[in-house]
Amino acid sequence: MSTAEAAPPGATTANPERLRERLTDLIGADRWVNSSHPAVAPANESEVLKLLQGYPGEIMVIGSGVNFTADYHPSSDALILLTAKLSGHFLHSIPDQTVEVSAGLPVMDVRRRLAAVGQLVPALERFQVGTIGGRLAATPSRPDGRLDGWMQSLLGLTVASPDGEILSFGGSCIKDVAGYDLRHLFTGSRGASGVILRAVFRCWPVEAWSAMHIEPSSPPAPGRSDPVWRKLLDPKGRMRPGV
Repeated sequence: MSTAEAAPPGATTANPERLRERLTDLIGADRWVNSSHPAVAPANESEVLKLLQGYPGEIMVIGSGVNFTADYHPSSDALILLTAKLSGHFLHSIPDQTVEVSAGLPVMDVRRRLAAVGQLVPALERFQVGTIGGRLAATPSRPDGRLDGWMQSLLGLTVASPDGEILSFGGSCIKDVAGYDLRHLFTGSRGASGVILRAVFRCWPVEAWSAMHIEPSSPPAPGRSDPVWRKLLDPKGRMRPGV
């Protein structure tokens, strides 16, 4: 990335106060999170892009952290990017049976809002906790034909690449993908391929889904992104597996 020059003296995770000042200047607002590890919580997509474009160090993306065990300790050299505040977008088309949501929205919030109008996203019925982006990044797609997986529910994805560019794959139409389907490079990538910003899902009427008597499947184990694709998407190796 063009801005990957050496960090200013003291602007490292070893000097939190100097790092906080550096990130405030970079993002344009103080998004520092008081925690045991250096962390920021951007309030919108623009701030995410500024961080990725201007911060030269390692970054670890975390949604709500529900996949971490109690004894997990992040790399001491990585800055944590929390996506929980990226929660301002919810665009639901009832006639088209699609919904576009921000990555930071809690899964249960999306489920409740859809249920209020008699619809659901089958792939989200597997989860009780976590954010949309966190669940997408932690759960790999499985080409097993099940109707409650990402392969059938995920129509579109908007992500921020490691060098801070917006990438969009798919869309709000059922047949809106031409060429290579790159959405599923990011499901199960644990944030190592980029930052998931928004997702578009196909919805089902609750009555129609219930009539099919499909038991929710158990979510597959958290995945690991393919090292070949990771090298292409993040040639400088700045993104650390998170979620």
